[in-house]
Amino acid sequence: MRFIITFIALNWSIVTLAQQQQMFTQYPYNKMAVNPAFAGHEDYLGLTAQLRDQWNGFPGAPEAQLLSVNLPRFKENVGVGFNLSRRSIGITKEITFSGIYSYKFLFETGTLSMALEPSIRNRVMDFTDDRLKASQGIKNDPSIPDNKVTDVYANIGYGIYWNTDNYFLGASMPRLIKNDLDFYENDFTSRGVRHIMIMGGGVIGINEGLALSVQSLLKLAEQSPLDADLTTSIILNDKYTAGIGYRFGGSEGDVGESIALILSFQLTNQFMIGFSQDFTLSRIRSYDNGSFEVVASYALGKSKDKVVLLNPRYF
Repeated sequence: MRFIITFIALNWSIVTLAQQQQMFTQYPYNKMAVNPAFAGHEDYLGLTAQLRDQWNGFPGAPEAQLLSVNLPRFKENVGVGFNLSRRSIGITKEITFSGIYSYKFLFETGTLSMALEPSIRNRVMDFTDDRLKASQGIKNDPSIPDNKVTDVYANIGYGIYWNTDNYFLGASMPRLIKNDLDFYENDFTSRGVRHIMIMGGGVIGINEGLALSVQSLLKLAEQSPLDADLTTSIILNDKYTAGIGYRFGGSEGDVGESIALILSFQLTNQFMIGFSQDFTLSRIRSYDNGSFEVVASYALGKSKDKVVLLNPRYF
């Protein structure tokens, strides 16, 4: 009986081990959520919100919400930011808050940034959830918790980021500490794993008002298969973007994890909104309706007057 409960409770984390670190299809619009060294990238306050409904229609599927606050750069070299995220998967819910400090080295050819990101995470596993079943009833096994199990974890991350007007390259490790994630003391072994995120991309001007952007995100996690996202977009007049994203992965024999259609609109100089729809390519496609995501960002303090840039900075 205990095995049955444990299997149901931990199934998601075993199958989606690499997802201990939340991933978003529209990561290019909120790089600070992937790499803390992006903090302080601009001279205005940037607010970005993201919502993701993953594997829609699959019971207990992941859902995630994220709010990022990127403060204006201080004294040309210092960046500060904050991330607040909520994530649920199966009977597990997590809320994570992190603060970011980055320092920037300015060169004629670009900017090199380094950052630290201390964080605190509240994790709740609800063993009163009606979806948990046991052949003879959960309450008949005293070893199974009959309440909500709550833990708080502290951690710290690190990032490095190099950017110019036309391309960028960065690497980060969101959690350096391997937290003990066991829900039952002195029993099952469940630990956080370290993730390494390597991101890069560039933009190519096709003609006046039209540009091609190619960005990628490589994700490496201990004891997990290599995973990667590749996003290619067409940008029209620095306002309208249409792109295709491809996520590698899936099980053996799959052609990948998913393919996504991405659309974004710079409605004003301050406000941008974007949408994406992931179409599952792996075997789970028989059970879900894909994944939907929306992102919105607002630049507080950015000039309302239209600014014409001969070489706009996308990164």
